[in-house]
Amino acid sequence: MSFDLNKHKEAYLNEARSHIKTMNHALVGLEKDNNNSKLLHELFRSVHTLKSLSATMRYNQSMALCHAIEDVLDAVRHNQLPLMKCTDSLFEGIDQLTLIIKKISVDEGETDTSILVNKLQDLLIHNKSQDSSNANDLIRFESDAIEKIQSIDVKIEQLDMLMNLAEEFLVNKMKFEAIREQIDHPELAPAIESLGRLITDLQYHMMQVRLVPIAFVFNRFDRMVRDLAKLQNKKVDLQIEGADIELDRSLINEIVEAISHLIRNAIDHGLETPDVRKKLNKPEQGTIWIRVSRTKESARIEVSDDGSGINIEEIKRYALKHNIINHDATDDEILNCIFNGVSTAKSVTEISGRGLGLSIVKLKIESIGGSIEIKSVPGKYTTFTILIPLTLAIIKTLLVTVGEQIYAIPTEFVERLLTVDTAGFKGFMNDEAIIFENNNIPIIRLHNLFVSQNTTLDKQPVILIQKGGERIGIAVDELITTKDIIIKPLNRTIKDNKYFSGAALIGSGQLILILDIAYLFQLRKINRSVEGGIANAI
Repeated sequence: MSFDLNKHKEAYLNEARSHIKTMNHALVGLEKDNNNSKLLHELFRSVHTLKSLSATMRYNQSMALCHAIEDVLDAVRHNQLPLMKCTDSLFEGIDQLTLIIKKISVDEGETDTSILVNKLQDLLIHNKSQDSSNANDLIRFESDAIEKIQSIDVKIEQLDMLMNLAEEFLVNKMKFEAIREQIDHPELAPAIESLGRLITDLQYHMMQVRLVPIAFVFNRFDRMVRDLAKLQNKKVDLQIEGADIELDRSLINEIVEAISHLIRNAIDHGLETPDVRKKLNKPEQGTIWIRVSRTKESARIEVSDDGSGINIEEIKRYALKHNIINHDATDDEILNCIFNGVSTAKSVTEISGRGLGLSIVKLKIESIGGSIEIKSVPGKYTTFTILIPLTLAIIKTLLVTVGEQIYAIPTEFVERLLTVDTAGFKGFMNDEAIIFENNNIPIIRLHNLFVSQNTTLDKQPVILIQKGGERIGIAVDELITTKDIIIKPLNRTIKDNKYFSGAALIGSGQLILILDIAYLFQLRKINRSVEGGIANAI
């Protein structure tokens, strides 16, 4: 019976990527701690397993390279070859395996590994040769690999499909709830309640399946930090806290680029070289910390370094020169200018330095409903704090009406629901405000934004919104209810409309739009800078 290799190609690629990730993580750890036998065993086992898998799939170049790496590691295990003499060559081998996997995944075939294989074999020439067929080692590693299957790889596309089906169940449940209001049947209400509980359980377990430890992303940063530090002639230690916290797969895919840029920025612009740090009475080795924690609804990620910090005065001079800020801007407002393309970098390097990266980071984080803040003390540290929701799929919202349309406001921003007498509104230039807790709160009337015709109400519903220490009031026609809704991407017709961050279907089949709170605050700042009236009052 012939063995269909193509049938097992995808499974091989998934296994190979996992083992290569383990190799990188283990070798970076060994470079820091040469005597860590656990990491050496982990590295050897991954290389050995990938060699066997490659042989089974008849990927001979990969098999030969894994065999050469395995021989070098065996010499290291038996104290016949110092690890530090072969680290760079081992990393080169792992990089070559990564390239081969990429080529196989697009049907380009393997690359020739003979030169690198010979290079690795040359490392062993001046060391005692070992019997390459050490039966005891082979038996031990093979037996370790025989274990019960506790998990399987599932394509993200399949998980997304199952999540979409769960969402359709929820939409249909909403329709049944609407029908219940019209049909009086004693068994209908209990049946809908039971259906609701089943759907809630289904959604919960689907969410759990989509969660993966954030270490899934962070483990790859070890290698990046090691390579970039070496390129910059710097000594850098990466410390990760909370890597076991789990996030939605789609969120992890979205934030990896942003965090990667923050790390690159810290190495290139934040951390000083060893000689400079020594003169400043700092340890020669700089440190980057990634700290992860979570609340009930969001994850908090801090990326910090103990480097030179950000020169606030240079940022201020640049921003004033280009009319980005006013002379009375606070330190926080000045620091936030770096998210608008402001950079004090003296030159552009291979790593960073054009001043645009952080603005892209901010846009990426906000596109998934998150936020980013910065704190820095010159000469001591810089810390970026990112807050992101734990899942993109379902959010709790407040439904409101404006004209004939229903809109959704994420409740995480809602501070208070108010009903204000018409006489309670104050006029400032072209703006309106209300007084709440002795503060002037600027008002945005959604009717003016979306309907172009104001309604006169004796009692005006106002939602008090807070974000990053700022407040605005959103005036609507009517408050309906709070509801968990399923976020859907915006279609092409309204995708360019910055007022909205997503859309959703409710039980009646009606499409509702989710307000982009971040943009409403940004719009408020634009209006303040143009009009200048209410800004001074607040």
